[in-house]
Amino acid sequence: MRRRMKKFMIVSTLLWAAFFVKAQQNSGIPPHTEEKPSSQIEDKGPEFPGGMIAFRNEFVSQFRSQVLLAAGVNEASAVATFVIEKDGSMSNITMESNSNRAIKDEFIKALKEIKTKWIPGEKNGENVRVRVRQPLVFKTSK
Repeated sequence: MRRRMKKFMIVSTLLWAAFFVKAQQNSGIPPHTEEKPSSQIEDKGPEFPGGMIAFRNEFVSQFRSQVLLAAGVNEASAVATFVIEKDGSMSNITMESNSNRAIKDEFIKALKEIKTKWIPGEKNGENVRVRVRQPLVFKTSK
């Protein structure tokens, strides 16, 4: 029951955060290919198959809350930054706004374990690389 409540808290927080997914200016991320992520408005932004609810569900299924709990972390938040490639894969996954190594490592690990490819963004009818910022929150229920 506690585990289900923890996952519910993560999912509900990520639901709220889903509205913040958008393309960002390229600010020095190493390119996956020679082409840099789009810094202009796309005709169509990247989408996760099944929407952000499916993304959150897949993230939560990969997230190991017991690692953070064992480290004494009951609440954590960070902003994930990653690039959706032309083929829909995620690359250049980094964490902003949290200095705790255990938190960053677990969030990054969970994101890297997501194997479902995104539907890439498009500009002028062609797939483009798009940088995405996604807030992530972990909070245990008390």
